[in-house]
Amino acid sequence: MSQSAEKQQILDAALQVFGRYGFRRTSMELIAQAAGVSRPALYKHYAGKEEIFRAVAERAIDRLIAQAAEIGQEDGDVADRVFRALNLKLEFVTGSVEAGFRGEMLAEVSVLAPDLTRSFKERHVAVIKSVLLAAEDDLPRLGTVLSADDAAELLLAALTGISQQEEEAHVLRTRLRQLVDITVGSLT
Repeated sequence: MSQSAEKQQILDAALQVFGRYGFRRTSMELIAQAAGVSRPALYKHYAGKEEIFRAVAERAIDRLIAQAAEIGQEDGDVADRVFRALNLKLEFVTGSVEAGFRGEMLAEVSVLAPDLTRSFKERHVAVIKSVLLAAEDDLPRLGTVLSADDAAELLLAALTGISQQEEEAHVLRTRLRQLVDITVGSLT
């Protein structure tokens, strides 16, 4: 197995372990076991749990932003595109992190990788803003009720709160859909 493939295997396994046990209860031993590698092999690639956590977060952020940007370029209803671009984060969080650890995991990313948290927010806001601006003709109140920047910031802030709740995924998805519909509806 190439070093690159082994690193990807480690990151895939680490995401599952962090999601199941939270950051604090995850150990290098648990990650090595889940990845099917020895601890020395794990340390060959990563200096410690914090470095793996950062690499997992960075990879996830890059993937989410790329997918959100693709959705933003699609044709269709603006509220649907905004919802789908935001829902990617919600689906990632609810699909990979146990409900009891969602708040902890988001807090740990903020502490261990504040630059990634900031970058993710800025990039996600930019995607949502571009979707709104591309639909200006359908949103006559954009700029008077809310600017595209303010609407994107509001939606992302609310999404962060929604994603930390210990509810079932479908409940959180419904709340996000309602939020997007209310926000976009206020701009039409």
